[in-house]
Amino acid sequence: MLKNSLRYFLLVLIKLVSYIYSYGVNKWVHKKINTIYTLWIGNFIDYLGEKSVIAKPCSLQGRGERIIKIGNNTSLEGHCILGCWGGLFSQHEHVPSIIIGSDCRIGEYNHITSCNSITIGNGVLTGRYVIISDNDHGGLSEKEANIYPWKRELKSKGEVVIGDNVWIGDKVSILSGVHIGNNAIIAANAVVTRNVPSNCIVAGIPAHVVKSL
Repeated sequence: MLKNSLRYFLLVLIKLVSYIYSYGVNKWVHKKINTIYTLWIGNFIDYLGEKSVIAKPCSLQGRGERIIKIGNNTSLEGHCILGCWGGLFSQHEHVPSIIIGSDCRIGEYNHITSCNSITIGNGVLTGRYVIISDNDHGGLSEKEANIYPWKRELKSKGEVVIGDNVWIGDKVSILSGVHIGNNAIIAANAVVTRNVPSNCIVAGIPAHVVKSL
């Protein structure tokens, strides 16, 4: 009986608080927090354009944070990871870069990792849990089999270039050496291992063209 009464009291209390601290007020507060967070984290990257927002939290990894450039009016939702790796466990010093254009909307939990070059055009939209990577932890060789994967030399098959107005669905993986043309649509869960022409839809593992726009 006491437990039910306490539960009822909490429900009434929360109901009353919700009239003061409504969902709309909560969104406004988080927007202001993200504005302040953007001003702070912008000091640790090379360039952050006007009206761009980086939502809290965002993880900047590797040694190349200052080679990250983000254009105007672009937003990165919460829990994004941007990694620039300059020669991790490598005999060669990489010069990585990540460039994100203007008017982009980068979804939650996106992971963008570079030891070479990743360029994302203007007007790009991504879903959640997208990974864009221009590198691999080593390869498949007898020598590397005895090395922990996280200690293997980073290798890249080439830069990643994503054109303008590209729509990338949830849980897509875009791997090294891939160029994606303008206006392409990448279906959810696709694994992109080769170039994607402009004005088409690709899907599957590995991704292939299923429709031309």
